[in-house]
Amino acid sequence: MSDISKYESTLNDLTLIESEVAILVEKQRVISESLKEKDVQLTMLKQEINHLNKRISELEFELETAKINKQNETPQLVSKQDNEALKEKIKNLITRIDFHLSS
Repeated sequence: MSDISKYESTLNDLTLIESEVAILVEKQRVISESLKEKDVQLTMLKQEINHLNKRISELEFELETAKINKQNETPQLVSKQDNEALKEKIKNLITRIDFHLSS
């Protein structure tokens, strides 16, 4: 081989290597951009998880508070006013019955 053909062969090899390097650089750039996007998504998802965990804690606290309040309530089917009115009606009925029985 002559020096010119060695030179041309070397130039062809260098051109091929240069094009392969350009392809690899472009792939690396695309992958880097993708990783940045994934990092942003990951950060957003972590924030959302934290927010949802906080909301779950708040709801669990509300539930426990509601359970405690329900346990502390005394079950009253009739209010005090209604209870007093009922007692008065019963007294009146007893009085009427006594009156009819005594006559």
